[in-house]
Amino acid sequence: MPRKKKSTSPQILNTPPLNTDVISAICSWLRVRDVKNCRLVSHDWNIAAKPVLKRKSVINLPCSFHQSDAVRNERFQREMASFGQLHHVHIKLSKWSSRPIVKRTNDICPRDAHFFTKYLSPQKLGITGKIFSVLISQFFEQVLLNPSANLVQVELGLHVDDDYIKGDDPLREFCTGKVFPTVKRLDLPFSRENWSLGKVKVPQILAAFPNVEELRVDSDLLPVLFVKGGSSPRFLSKLWVTGCMSGSKCSAILNLTQPLKHLHIEEACDPDEYDWKTVRDVGISASLYAVLFKHRHTLEYLDLGMAKLRAGSETWKFPSFPNLKRLNVMKGFYSHDDHGVSFDSEILNYSETFPKLEELQFTPWNGNWTPYFQSFFPEKLQICVSVTRLDISDEKEHANFIDMFRERHQGKINSRFARILNLFPNADNLFMQELKGYLVKKGHIGLVENSCL
Repeated sequence: MPRKKKSTSPQILNTPPLNTDVISAICSWLRVRDVKNCRLVSHDWNIAAKPVLKRKSVINLPCSFHQSDAVRNERFQREMASFGQLHHVHIKLSKWSSRPIVKRTNDICPRDAHFFTKYLSPQKLGITGKIFSVLISQFFEQVLLNPSANLVQVELGLHVDDDYIKGDDPLREFCTGKVFPTVKRLDLPFSRENWSLGKVKVPQILAAFPNVEELRVDSDLLPVLFVKGGSSPRFLSKLWVTGCMSGSKCSAILNLTQPLKHLHIEEACDPDEYDWKTVRDVGISASLYAVLFKHRHTLEYLDLGMAKLRAGSETWKFPSFPNLKRLNVMKGFYSHDDHGVSFDSEILNYSETFPKLEELQFTPWNGNWTPYFQSFFPEKLQICVSVTRLDISDEKEHANFIDMFRERHQGKINSRFARILNLFPNADNLFMQELKGYLVKKGHIGLVENSCL
């Protein structure tokens, strides 16, 4: 009998299916679009991925009170019935939203707004829009009050018309004095153009969320939120400041009564002296150092964006942080005098200034921080064993870091960067690996030296 030919087709391994806990864990690390694709793999993957998709998705819903909105909302409600309770919803009020309902003086919650006030009950709720009528403000409060028992995160991107707030203001008592004890994160992205709302309402709004742990606020509102002799939410531990923060705004943080574990400052800067809208402010360098010094014992995560110092100003200065785990330097350091960064110790010694530091990051790269290379990577090496991750990123994504080195920083990545490899021997993440390979390829360090790092 002729021999049977061996099959050349690939063998399919009979691997046991993953359980839902493993699938959920995998999906938790993926982007929203990837989680959507995971739902198409199989019935089990769909079941396990759907709760993750709900947590990650933000449902953006425009609201203008037009009849077309009511039809759209009814269709949306039918289509989402099988998806279950929405997790994160952001409502954007149209600038024309008050015109169709302005004559309905007896209708506090219009029929076509029933969807927003009754159907929606998310855990995370954002409301953005301009308030310049009684009905709009009443609608806004109804939407906020309806899911109050479920809320854990609230964003209020409100702009109140100046003429409206000067009159009989129905928001005089925010949400009729209602308290939202379950909310842990509060976002108040008001800018200077909404300053009237800040002066009148922000302290009252903050008081309605007494158990907030994380507060994200525009720097313009810091002098309103934190005043001398005032109080702050008793559980507040994370402060996220957006916009350009000058010295006087920064000084207001000194009035904060709660110790911070996480401080994020998007942009610390001295205002332009030629800007006619600003008066000469106190120096940002000294104010920022005072804030950092006050919270140095409790801070575990610090994100700092240093925009610029005025000519003749002192350098940026850091105190020691005995418990800091992550330092993220954003936007680089700018100064008219091109000074470096100074520390309480004359030369930075990580074991003294950052004894528990695990992650060090500079974003974006741009080469702007390289004049301060000596400040963070001193020539007299004091080996730092605690840091296990060091990253320097660029403004745009690259296939790998080698492309970043080659594309934009010819001549800037030289033999002195071997100092980083020696300074952080336990940092073996992707950036450090590719930096090591690049330095070897360019001949800045030898293969023998590389193997010993």
